[in-house]
Amino acid sequence: MGVQADRETHEATELAELYRANATELTRFATMLVGPGRAEDVVAEAVARVVATASPASLVNARAYLYRAVLNQSRRTLHSDAARRRRERRFVASQTVAPVVELDDEIAGAVAALSDRQRAVVFFAYWQDLEPGAIAALIGISDG
Repeated sequence: MGVQADRETHEATELAELYRANATELTRFATMLVGPGRAEDVVAEAVARVVATASPASLVNARAYLYRAVLNQSRRTLHSDAARRRRERRFVASQTVAPVVELDDEIAGAVAALSDRQRAVVFFAYWQDLEPGAIAALIGISDG
């Protein structure tokens, strides 16, 4: 049991050193793939998967393996995000009621062209009559 524990400790140390040596580059790579807000989480999840499934001794090119792991985790993350957005849109569409007031086509088109966050601000400002500070607090943005 002592030899097995020593080997596992040595492998964990090797993986930790490998991560430390490449963390900055991996995070930059992930930032390009998923954006700065998700990059660190993607790298952490990718490295956790590597630690759980691979031993450093079995890796021919450990650095390349880490990059592939980050790429694969990025794909999983983007796929999951897209699936969540589709579910949310289907839910919102199923909850939509017919508008009480007919909107001018030009106005409706302009609102449809806004981002989700911008449409939320318009909704809360015009249909819920909320102040900018209340809207900002509600959706987690600055009130500027």
